[in-house]
Order: sequence, then structure tokens, then C-alpha cells
Amino acid sequence: MEKERHQESILVCVHYGPHGQRLIQRGSRLASLLGAPLRVMTVEPARQETYSSEKEKYLSGWRKQTEESGGDFLVRKCGSGQKTADIIADAAKEAGVTQIIIGRASQSFWHEITHGDFVDDLLDRIGAIDLHIVAVQRYPELLEETHEKGFYASLVPEGGKYVLAGDYDEDAGENMDGAIKGLFFRELDTDFDSGLFKIVKNGQAEYLKIVQGEWIKK
Repeated sequence: MEKERHQESILVCVHYGPHGQRLIQRGSRLASLLGAPLRVMTVEPARQETYSSEKEKYLSGWRKQTEESGGDFLVRKCGSGQKTADIIADAAKEAGVTQIIIGRASQSFWHEITHGDFVDDLLDRIGAIDLHIVAVQRYPELLEETHEKGFYASLVPEGGKYVLAGDYDEDAGENMDGAIKGLFFRELDTDFDSGLFKIVKNGQAEYLKIVQGEWIKK
């Protein structure tokens, strides 16, 4: 008799950064709802990175959170020449995973997840496995943890676009020349002026996406 198809199984992929906690929470809730086993995995880059006590704290916290949720925590090494998509897809197939959860992040190694062909590569490799992508920007309450401390800045119109200008004195009055005042939160682990620019409009906070000093409008 043909073997019965494996039940639902969840794999959450995290990398260094506080958004991992929220992704594990999302995966845990989904696993509980489906009565499915939970696995949480992080992929280490092939290159040797400097030891970081902060990274170790993340790993320890994720492991504890995963085990408290009844799941298994995995660490996979990305070999030279391998792609992150290959590591995730191989681990998912080995474990009989049916749903994968990844998040949008700003950290250097994991940054490939939200750029280039990563999602297409992963979809090509995972076949019928469902893929859930959770955007960090959906959780502005975690902004101070995923970005550097905000500072007062302005967006100045220049050549048909808005560019990020230096900080200003909050009590100095309105900026001139149609500039937009707000708070700029630079992404962690980046040397560029990329991040989120917070403004208050009609009493509601709005977050504008800044990439290398320029406001990228949707």
C-alpha cells in the first residue's frame, strides 16, 4: 500500500537580527494551528566572520524560543560556491517541510534574500513547498531594534527627486524650499544612507523607504 503523505511541516529561516524572534513566533503559531512540527534554521556564511557576542545572544535566544515552542533549531553552513537558496531547499526537502517562512532583513549576508534572484532561485528549488515572506516594515514597533537610533533629518527636493540631507535642529522652525522634516533610521550593518524615514501625517506615522540617500516612492 502506498505510504501516506507526510503531514504539514514548518521551516522558519532566520539570520542575525531581532526580526528573527517575530518570525519564530509566526512559525510557531502556524505550526500550532496545523498541528505540524516546527524547525527553525539559520545559515552561516562560508567566509569566517569575527566573533560577535551579540550574534551568539541571538543564536541562544532563538534556540531557547524554538525549543520552548516544541521545535528543533538547526544551524547550516554555506559552503564555498553554494547559494543560500540551495541550503534552505536541501534542508526543507530532507525534513519533509511543506511551508517555509523567511523575512526581509538588512544584514549583509542575508540581504541577498530580498535582492536579485533569490526568491526566484528558492521557488525553483523548493517545488510544491509554500513560501511565506514576512516584511520587517510591517512591524514599525521593532524599528529601533532593526535600525540604528533615529536622528532628525530632512528630505530635500533635487532634480525631481528627494534626497536625504543632514540633521537639523528640531526647534529651529520649518525647513525651507519644500523640504520634508522627519526622523531617519539607518539600517543596521550598512555603510550607506539606506533605511526608513519617519514622518507624521494627519496624526499618523508614515515610513518612507530610503535607498542610498534617495526616497524611493512606491
